[in-house]
Amino acid sequence: MKEKKFMKVFKNMFKEIGIAIWLFLIFAFMQVPLVESTPVYSIDNQRQFIEAFKQVNLTHNVFMMIIFTIVTFVMEWFVCFWLKNKLFFSKRITQRSVILALAAGLFSFIFEILTMFSAFTNNFKPSVFISTLRTWMAVPLIISLVLITPTLEELLFQAGIQKGVFRKLNPWLAIVLTSIIFAAAHDITLNVAFLHRVLAGIAFGYVYQKTDDIKMAILGHSISNLLPLIICCAQAWS
Repeated sequence: MKEKKFMKVFKNMFKEIGIAIWLFLIFAFMQVPLVESTPVYSIDNQRQFIEAFKQVNLTHNVFMMIIFTIVTFVMEWFVCFWLKNKLFFSKRITQRSVILALAAGLFSFIFEILTMFSAFTNNFKPSVFISTLRTWMAVPLIISLVLITPTLEELLFQAGIQKGVFRKLNPWLAIVLTSIIFAAAHDITLNVAFLHRVLAGIAFGYVYQKTDDIKMAILGHSISNLLPLIICCAQAWS
């Protein structure tokens, strides 16, 4: 009897370790599309960007974006099934769910503006995003920020963690814990930017909790990324 109990505990522990490793790999793989859509992560001057851009191969970068997007999506689908949160992309879209998603996206964007934080601008050195938007890599970058990143991040954090790993917790506790993990995964530094990501994560998590439709969480996240990107495009092309 004790041996059976021990084996059950061991199997559960092994499963949890496996899920943790799987989730970490998903997060690592989902960084590739965004990394491949820009020549460098940050730049100190425009000349540095120009030199880095000379090494960019559009075909290679787009190929890597496509491959890692597909691989990450499949891994996320599998982990959601493993965690007993089956995804139904065919769920009917309602006016209420769309309004909630749009409200979440606007809330995230407005809070970002009010706190004077932007992931796309920097007052002290050139923005790699704005510089990239002036090149032929603008299309992959826009697709990555508006479509790929929101989809992969919501599938991981909201579908995989909020309603997967934390499915047995109180819904609000699951939303808050997931949003903290979401913020920490981007940058563990405790500052206004961290608070912004926590609140954005709560907004997207609330949308998913209320609609039970991952498409709406993705839509809210996409809106949150699209609005600052429009401002950056205006700066880049002005």
